[in-house]
Amino acid sequence: MKVSKRDFVKGAAAAAVVVATASKMAHTAPGMTATGGDDTGITPARPFDLVVFNDLFPQARAFAARLSEEGQSTRALPVAGDAGRLWYETLRGLIGDGHRRIVGLTTHTDLLILETLARDKGLRVSQREPMGRLVSWVLL
Repeated sequence: MKVSKRDFVKGAAAAAVVVATASKMAHTAPGMTATGGDDTGITPARPFDLVVFNDLFPQARAFAARLSEEGQSTRALPVAGDAGRLWYETLRGLIGDGHRRIVGLTTHTDLLILETLARDKGLRVSQREPMGRLVSWVLL
């Protein structure tokens, strides 16, 4: 599949939103310290625990690959065509194990499903940026 100039620009814009969000979270979000201690203002070693992406879109795959490489132990999870299945088979358990900082680049429908299911775990979308057919988001 060939990536168009438009897809590249949208992917770059999504990455910029995530970087800006990560920077903001590093300096203002409570409880997100590198040592896991109290609110000392220390920049976290990993701003996100998980990256969720819709693997049908090249810019979403590139987004996940970039964040996984930069975040060293950030785990990338493809939607694989069914956000509900991803939630029930993988995400719900990971969130229960403490992986509560999630960033994504998915379709609007994928996000709606994940956002609705995440409410039961006390998570909310803290940032959302429409990117044409996709949306970048942060779930905390």
